[in-house]
Amino acid sequence: MSTALITGASSGIGLDIARQLAARGLNMILVARRKELLDQLADELAAGHGITTTALACDLADRQSLGALFDDVDATLAKHNDHLTVLVNNAGTGFWAPFADQDLAGLQRDIDLNVTALTTLSHGFINRARAHGQRSYLMNVASLAGILPTPQYATYSGTKGYVRFFTEILDYELRDSPVSVTAACPGGVLTPFLDQAGQTVKKQTGIMTAPEVAKLCVDAMYAGKVVYVPGLLNKVAVYTNLLPRRLRGWLLERSMMVSVEARPDASR
Repeated sequence: MSTALITGASSGIGLDIARQLAARGLNMILVARRKELLDQLADELAAGHGITTTALACDLADRQSLGALFDDVDATLAKHNDHLTVLVNNAGTGFWAPFADQDLAGLQRDIDLNVTALTTLSHGFINRARAHGQRSYLMNVASLAGILPTPQYATYSGTKGYVRFFTEILDYELRDSPVSVTAACPGGVLTPFLDQAGQTVKKQTGIMTAPEVAKLCVDAMYAGKVVYVPGLLNKVAVYTNLLPRRLRGWLLERSMMVSVEARPDASR
């Protein structure tokens, strides 16, 4: 038997990745802060696919909670005589505003979740996967903003750039191991992340849905793709990296403002 651990599974892309993997017959360990939503998803997946599901409420930005998470994961695996063969580091936060205008505590939380938690969980997963020797898959959900430095997303874009480079290096280091590593780099997606980031959608051009992004990214993970950008428009947008930095920054800022605007009541 094989189990997948998915962070940020209570909504958005993480929820739909859980549905994709459950349909492939994997048991589920679902992690997020909102236990009630996790329990609902766990019940749905268990009933729909006949798999074992476990919901673990955890604030991954809290280092004490993060450090204890694998104790609960290992206990769950031992209970079901199972191996962890998939990790999806999906949990992440960001806020759309000029860097200097943002609260430093909120920015630090972004780094703790997007970088520290992802790094910690990847380390634990890789060593467990090498120990049991089964073919295993690690998906780190980065962002198109990790490829294209995006104005007003300085910390978010910077942390997602870390995720992309970190994943590429892991792929090289693990080339002779049973562990495959993928950085999924979606662009705009219609999920609660937009609201949490202080944005409202003005125009849906180029913005994808969570179910379609989840399917494409899971397929890319199993295909062994290292850096994967879902969506034709997003793939084309990558080529703006060939432009001079100032022009690229202006274009990225303008293209973002065409699709979204700041919520008047937005706050961290």
